[in-house]
Amino acid sequence: MKKILLALLIISCVACNKTQQKPACSVGVCTAIYATIGIKFVNSKGAGVVVTNFTAKNLRSDSLIVAVGVIDPGFSPSYRTIATDGNKAQFSMEGDNVQISATNPDTHQIKTTTMKIAGGCTCHINKVSGPDTVTFD
Repeated sequence: MKKILLALLIISCVACNKTQQKPACSVGVCTAIYATIGIKFVNSKGAGVVVTNFTAKNLRSDSLIVAVGVIDPGFSPSYRTIATDGNKAQFSMEGDNVQISATNPDTHQIKTTTMKIAGGCTCHINKVSGPDTVTFD
């Protein structure tokens, strides 16, 4: 009888180890704010530019980012939202390089820049580095 119980115990331990998954993000205390990251486009005189062909691409995952819960151009036609807290699962905790590209419809000039955005298991997305404004010549 002892051998049967010992065998069942070993089998159950092995079965549990095989079905364990990676732990989910740890639960912590987060603020109630809803973070967003965006970028403003201006011309050489500092006036806002309403861009076309705006894209934001996560270079790590090679996927386009669409800001969750945002309808651009939003409060300012020259400001574009790149990501919100609703997108934080698309980014690593260390931060991912995001390539931003847009076209000035008046001059047809295309500007591209890169910023680093962190997310993952953090409470909010965070811009690690990169510009706040892109200036067309």
